[in-house]
Amino acid sequence: MSWFDYLPACILNHSPEIIAAFEMDFLRNLPAFQRALPQGEKFTMLLQLGWSAELPEVANELQTRLAEAKNAFPEARFIILANAPGEVEIIKGFNEVYLASHNAFLDPSRYPLSKVGKRKFDALYIARITPFKRHDLAVKVKNLHLIGSYSNQEKEYFEQTIAKFPHAVWSQKVPSFFIGRKICEAACGLALSAVEGAMFSCGEYSLCGVPVVNTRNLGGRDTLLPEFACRYADDTAESVAENVQYLVDNPIEPMEIRNGFLKLAEPQKMLVQDLVDSIAGKKIKLPHKLNIRCRLLPHTRLIHGIRRK
Repeated sequence: MSWFDYLPACILNHSPEIIAAFEMDFLRNLPAFQRALPQGEKFTMLLQLGWSAELPEVANELQTRLAEAKNAFPEARFIILANAPGEVEIIKGFNEVYLASHNAFLDPSRYPLSKVGKRKFDALYIARITPFKRHDLAVKVKNLHLIGSYSNQEKEYFEQTIAKFPHAVWSQKVPSFFIGRKICEAACGLALSAVEGAMFSCGEYSLCGVPVVNTRNLGGRDTLLPEFACRYADDTAESVAENVQYLVDNPIEPMEIRNGFLKLAEPQKMLVQDLVDSIAGKKIKLPHKLNIRCRLLPHTRLIHGIRRK
């Protein structure tokens, strides 16, 4: 039985039922969830945001599709976990919402701590090679490691983009359990998109004690970034390269970065922990990434997954 046999969601608790999913993974697959979940089912659905709801078109789609979901499951309680304060202000007009970045649910034990000293790479960018990730802004970084695949529909874009990086090392894929080791090889991580969600790799950089060269953006990745470990670059390749060089020349103690991230993440994680515990009536262990958007071991998938029907 493969993971394709399961819907993109995780059951955090069976009785009462608490389910976690990314908002559009659930809302755009509503008919499949209707087939898989019993009619009249009472459950609590925690919905994380995968894209910035500060964009009107995203917030409008979220509101419309949520209304459809509430009609399909009138006994259910839907809770949005937002990545940015601005999203909370927008969403609270039409649904229950809390500020709880999806990066707050990264398991720190999965990420080794880097060491101060010369690194193998000046910068690392973990990002699918697609236009919104704006790889062009990294072309002037001299010693660069790119990690990220591409979709078959964007193969031409990938080939055009990767050709601009003859000086860089490109890895199409790194297993999730080893990604921390690769992060620790770099003096800094890159976060270059103008719009997306909270960007898991941004939280992973911080947990490994690696600072970030960031651009101004919507989506919430700034929410848990320690200010002292983040350099904001202009939207130019020159500015990105200059800020990378600054972090190469001025290293920051890795443990300070990790602790800074955890200090920001803990209140958001505890808010959700307390919420889930109050609904379940007992202590619930919140798994890495809430067991969504990540590969699960077969027994975990069997216990916590929702089978397609």
